[in-house]
Amino acid sequence: MIDKDVKAVSEVLEIPAEKLYMLSNNYKPRKKRRRSKYKNYHTVIIHRGRGHRNRILSVPNGFLKMAQRRILERYLYQLDVSEYSTAYCKGKSLIDNAAPHIKQECVAKLDISHFFDSIDGDMVYMIMRKLGLSVPATTLLTNLCIYKGKLPQGAPTSPYLANLVMKRFDEKLGNWCKKRNITYTRYCDDMTFSGTKESIRKSNITVHVRNMLDFMGFKLNDKKTVFINSSQQQRITGVVVNDKPQIPRELRRDIRQDVYYCKKYGVKENILHKGLDISETEYLQSLLGRISYALQIDPTNTSLMLKLECHLSAHIQALTQYYDFSFKI
Repeated sequence: MIDKDVKAVSEVLEIPAEKLYMLSNNYKPRKKRRRSKYKNYHTVIIHRGRGHRNRILSVPNGFLKMAQRRILERYLYQLDVSEYSTAYCKGKSLIDNAAPHIKQECVAKLDISHFFDSIDGDMVYMIMRKLGLSVPATTLLTNLCIYKGKLPQGAPTSPYLANLVMKRFDEKLGNWCKKRNITYTRYCDDMTFSGTKESIRKSNITVHVRNMLDFMGFKLNDKKTVFINSSQQQRITGVVVNDKPQIPRELRRDIRQDVYYCKKYGVKENILHKGLDISETEYLQSLLGRISYALQIDPTNTSLMLKLECHLSAHIQALTQYYDFSFKI
């Protein structure tokens, strides 16, 4: 007999309970006496360039990914994350993580080592318990969101679950920082602290954070611990915050240069000059993405105003063929 809450979960997700159990166990029975593994995840390797370790993702396959999205939207969003968490939250972006640290004497950046891999099934189960469901239903939802006993990078539920796991940590650390006039935010595994040089120095942040992380089963990545004074470029999750939120100087220069060459020589010639193996449309989409990112970081900067006139080719109705760039950076 199926548990009533399991039946309710099945109805909410609009997926048969038998299918949910199959997805949660990561196998599919083929015949009565013969079982064949049906992998619900596949591995994706992201190459991060020389000097950086490759990032390995466990990405759920189609049906499981759909189920996880429904779990996220129909269950997990009922639970609130902490005010200090700025990643993977509706209505928040990189700017929300950087803005609280503008014009500070000192910025400290700390990193959690192997963040997602450190979140195990027990931690996820404790989050699912807050939904108030029965043990079988809670266990089912937990198993649908973990892989090999860990929180898989690449699953749509993982980022928000990670924020929920860190909620109590964020609140305790945030209150500790407030008492010392220190500003704290966390963007996924990146923790940022800012304040006066004296407040940062006296607080001994590194030791305190390490002890808190150890208690939860996490480890501090000492190699990424950085203290930055206002005389240096204070960059937080890619945003410079010394005076106001803005993109780094080198990125502004690259955008300016690309737009200049597109105007002077044309998009096709610029692609050939850079030695890129992409279409004009792909290149322009990439360029517009960078410009959009720059405007998102600093929308009040009138020197970043972009005016685009898009002319659709008669031969390719849906794709951009020519752009008229006329803006300053």
